[in-house]
Amino acid sequence: MSMAGKVVSRYLNKYGREILDSEVFKQAMRQTHHKHSSVGAHTLGVTAVSIWTCCLLKKLHVRTDVEDIVQGALCHDLGILGRDDKYENDHECYRRHPIDSVKVAEKLVPELSDKSKEIIRHHMWPVTKEFPTSREGVIVSVADKVVSVRDFFGIGNSYTA
Repeated sequence: MSMAGKVVSRYLNKYGREILDSEVFKQAMRQTHHKHSSVGAHTLGVTAVSIWTCCLLKKLHVRTDVEDIVQGALCHDLGILGRDDKYENDHECYRRHPIDSVKVAEKLVPELSDKSKEIIRHHMWPVTKEFPTSREGVIVSVADKVVSVRDFFGIGNSYTA
């Protein structure tokens, strides 16, 4: 495993183990997302890119809260599970799944911070007008778009926990 992979694994185990071990996350690994991925693999990719961004920013003396990043990123799309039965169309899904994802996250992590909730609630910016209100929220939102493009075209790494 590469040094970057070891860093990601360390943070996933420290801050995200209860999410990764949940039945909800196991279901996420089975639901297709962005054509060539699953909700779970996409989420792991977003989390990895977000952690790498935090590590880069740390070298530049920019502080970020990695715990909030990990928990917010791991939960950002969990509300999308069962989307065909929950949402009438893509527009409704784009608008509602962040709210549903916060509800799922609160059940998985009862002590979930307000910042993690904000990360999840605002991750669809700029598709929605919900602009992230924290540095960590911007990091996860941008990572989500980068990984979504990679997922859609089937390029880049496949992520596992």
